[in-house]
Amino acid sequence: MKNPFFLFGLLFLMILGLAFSNYSFFPYKDPVVIEVIMKQKNKEDALESVKNVLLKKKFISANGVQKNSLNAVRTTMSKADYFVADATAVESGGAVKVTVTFVKVGTGFLNLKKLAEEVKKELES
Repeated sequence: MKNPFFLFGLLFLMILGLAFSNYSFFPYKDPVVIEVIMKQKNKEDALESVKNVLLKKKFISANGVQKNSLNAVRTTMSKADYFVADATAVESGGAVKVTVTFVKVGTGFLNLKKLAEEVKKELES
């Protein structure tokens, strides 16, 4: 502790860490949400369609299609980086509306906004 350069360096690193805390210490990103009115007339078929599109995008269904929801995960071969897609379906007025939420954990290279737009385009066609 007698070295003033050590104290100055430690203080500098603390200030630097506080300044960039949003980028270096918190790997969670904001979720991307899409909503699609599906052509299918029931929730089960709509969620099956979402599952098939997510499988094409290398997501793996976490626990299969449930009554109103679907969970899927995409990993980057690292436990620190993974992506989650949660889909919920609601019937209203004879149509099925599906909401898919994409979340990225870690510093992976997948662009969630681009992925969400591709999934939405495939679901609408």
